Amino acid sequence: MNLIGRCGLDFNADNPFTTADRLLKGDKALFTLVDFHAEATSEKLAMGYYLDGKVSAVWGTHTHVPTADEQVLPEGTGYITDLGMTGPVRSVLGIRPQQSIEGFLGGLPGRYQVADGPCKMQGVIFDLDSSTGLCIGVERIDIR
Repeated sequence: MNLIGRCGLDFNADNPFTTADRLLKGDKALFTLVDFHAEATSEKLAMGYYLDGKVSAVWGTHTHVPTADEQVLPEGTGYITDLGMTGPVRSVLGIRPQQSIEGFLGGLPGRYQVADGPCKMQGVIFDLDSSTGLCIGVERIDIR
């Protein structure tokens, strides 16, 4: 499932906690994976604990900066606050740094230009138990 947070994202989304409850009702799949697209790390971690034992894994996205808090929560849900990103190493969220700086200095927005150079791929590998559907290990990856 894909959920979207509300802290710091101002567009009146439904409550992601009650949305998760609604989506989890009924037939239960053996493996349930949750991508939580949210700004606040506190909201992401709270979601992880809220869904602990109910889903296989919860990971956060949005900030593009990998966190070093990969873990298996007490009830067996794999968790990380943010996976990171895939894209150019020397960039600001994948775009040319100068273009990002110009935007913060008040320059006119333009079409994003992908930064040149070597790339990276960040994320995690969740090791899931096929008998319980829960997580037994989490390994962060950073390939350059």
